[in-house]
Amino acid sequence: MEKETNLENDYISEKVNKLVDKVGDQYGELLLDELFRRLDNTVNDFEDEVKDLFTNLKKDEDKKQSVIDLMRKGKNVLSGKKGSLISDWEIKLAEMEEGDKG
Repeated sequence: MEKETNLENDYISEKVNKLVDKVGDQYGELLLDELFRRLDNTVNDFEDEVKDLFTNLKKDEDKKQSVIDLMRKGKNVLSGKKGSLISDWEIKLAEMEEGDKG
């Protein structure tokens, strides 16, 4: 795995160096600085998006598990509005009521 990563890094480094050589010494350093700044921003944005995605997935999974638990206990989890799922606060309220009883 590490060997594969090193090969990929070497490949990318080689390609970047070839591109910089084409631009020449006058613009090479500026080009590399801008490239690395943009890559850093892209990676940071990607990490933030992935963190948000997993946070939302965790929230959705917790809600799903709460609804399943309420359904197992015989609670109605559908509201009168077109048979949609009850709201988050109604789920929490039902969980609290169950906790008080248990």
